[in-house]
Amino acid sequence: MAGDQDLERFIIWRRSMSTESWEEARKSYLTSLRAKLKSAYRTELESDTAPERRWLNGFMAAGFHSGLLTLRELKLENLSAYRKVSGMRMAEGQEEQLERRLTRLCGP
Repeated sequence: MAGDQDLERFIIWRRSMSTESWEEARKSYLTSLRAKLKSAYRTELESDTAPERRWLNGFMAAGFHSGLLTLRELKLENLSAYRKVSGMRMAEGQEEQLERRLTRLCGP
């Protein structure tokens, strides 16, 4: 029930936006996401403990559920940010863990 109402509100909101403003919202979101991911991975690599990810997780989930980007794009942005910060590819185990985390975040 609530999911149907949310979907209806999203459809009405999306139809009210012009294509240009939708693209601008997407670009703005991606710019913010990239900066936040780089900062989070930099903090993670510089410290011995894992950084607090609740805010970042919420930000990524909001981007997905608002239709600004897909699960695949979220994963690619994470992998790209990790590579830029660390200078190497994410380990296979880390990549699998990332995929599980994103799938949980973006679930219904």
